[in-house]
Amino acid sequence: MPGALADRQRPAGDSNRYPQTGITVQTYIGPSDSALAGTVALFKVATDRGDVLLSVDSTKRGHEERAIVEVRRDAVLGLWRNWTAAEDTGDVTLHAMPARIANRPALSGGDLLSDQTAPLPLAEVRCRVRPRSIARSINASSFVGTTTEPYVSVADGIDRMLWLTSHGARCFPVECLVAEAPLLLRLAGTPRSRWWRVSELMPRSVSV
Repeated sequence: MPGALADRQRPAGDSNRYPQTGITVQTYIGPSDSALAGTVALFKVATDRGDVLLSVDSTKRGHEERAIVEVRRDAVLGLWRNWTAAEDTGDVTLHAMPARIANRPALSGGDLLSDQTAPLPLAEVRCRVRPRSIARSINASSFVGTTTEPYVSVADGIDRMLWLTSHGARCFPVECLVAEAPLLLRLAGTPRSRWWRVSELMPRSVSV
């Protein structure tokens, strides 16, 4: 069970210390050594199926360009709903959630993570702003105006996102680009938290 795994695997460092005093990160545990992925930054997410371990590892390069943001479930779902998938992208929209759950017994049955034996990778998202046309009426005249709309799309890990959001996780970490981290934090971040470069969560010996 995920909870049992969380109890067995403890981080290498002090799990109560965060990279900066005064910053609240509800899910971050600390760095840990993994036989499969080398050094990882561990996160523990509470769900109605027990605690689930997530991680970001040191095997991918570009730590300075990769960021971690702890997001609130309802806020990130609202941003996800704003996204309409374009035909030429690989992103998957939240509008497809009912069909995806129906086609995946593990998701609908709530057992996707019940046999977890290692921390799962964080979902990777994009947080951007796009123009949106809206109809307006002034003095009996109608016209189409333009506004902007922020949105979140999922680049990798949609099943993990769907499982967490549908099984009681109130907040959880996601990976994004450093350039998009401030916007995602402002729109969906947990209170008193901040975004982190992946390199900040890794020991200097493995940062690249």
